[in-house]
Amino acid sequence: MSERITSIDALRGADMLVLCGGASVLGLLLDYMGGAPDWLMQQFRHAEWGGSFTCWDLVMPLFIFITGASMPFAFAKYRTGGGEHWRRTTALRVLRRVVLLFLLGMLVQGRLASACPGQMSLFCNTLQAIAEGYLIAAVVLMYARLRGQLVVCGLCLVSYWALLRFVPYAGQPAGLFLADNNLAIWVDHALQGSWQDGTPYSWILTSLSFGALTLMGSISGELIRTYRGVRTVGLLGLCGGGCLVAACLLEADTPLIKHIYTTTAVLWSGGWCILLLAAFHLLFDCCGRRMSRLAYPLQVIGCNALAAYLLTEIHGPDGYSLWWGVAHPLVYGLAGQAGEAAAPVHAALSLLLLWLFLLFLHRHKAWLKV
Repeated sequence: MSERITSIDALRGADMLVLCGGASVLGLLLDYMGGAPDWLMQQFRHAEWGGSFTCWDLVMPLFIFITGASMPFAFAKYRTGGGEHWRRTTALRVLRRVVLLFLLGMLVQGRLASACPGQMSLFCNTLQAIAEGYLIAAVVLMYARLRGQLVVCGLCLVSYWALLRFVPYAGQPAGLFLADNNLAIWVDHALQGSWQDGTPYSWILTSLSFGALTLMGSISGELIRTYRGVRTVGLLGLCGGGCLVAACLLEADTPLIKHIYTTTAVLWSGGWCILLLAAFHLLFDCCGRRMSRLAYPLQVIGCNALAAYLLTEIHGPDGYSLWWGVAHPLVYGLAGQAGEAAAPVHAALSLLLLWLFLLFLHRHKAWLKV
């Protein structure tokens, strides 16, 4: 099945819209209007270690999840069109994609462009987490259907939970969940050395969590591919709600820490991702053509999410993004006329220009893919 699914593209676009300027516009607008309650403004920032999970904390897991959601459609096409040796050609395609995503992740956040190994970070970016999860899920999809995906997803969750809870390390007891003292961070320090970025985020051992999130997406995508319609919405609703309940129960044993993607955090974020996909599937796939047309502005972003991400997340030596260098000369004069509202107007105009650029690419079928 090769057709694009409106709900998946729209959800990817909504996630990218938040990341590439939507959240900034809303935050600046609220500040201009006199501010907002602290609990609301906190939703625009990452939670502190061990703090409550915020909306901003959902952005990265949702990208990983959506990657998985689109995989059943692509792999069905590979399986039917690849002939007898489809796994071999698919494996080469997967490896190429993983390598490119990993290098792009280093370019965005690992200071690869500095060409100075002493300044680089090896593994510290969302694109690299997507590459990890994609690799794990791709191997599973090449050899297993829905039941096998469920089993491997469960094994990833249980394995990571057991490692963090029961494996001692470097003279430390098992089950520590401190910002500077836990098994996942210790593994990163041990294997990355000076190439570790110094943040309390973990990446290597946490590949099990990234794989589980991607498989949650692939399972959800397989349900949409197989059933479609309101039945799928109900199944996704049950799955998402079940994940949230499981996270609440597990939190009594393992804290919800997004920085190291504890199993509790994966179940919590994955549950919300599934529910969001269910809502988008209901609105844009099940409610007729008129509703699906409303998804078009988000699809424009979602179909070229990688281009939007690279333009807004690659920063030069001056600290500004590539897109800021394009948009600022075009909008700063008009934004300056807005007086005290200059900041939100500048951000909104920059975001609008980005959308128009993506629209131009979309209409010319120019999509940046790896």
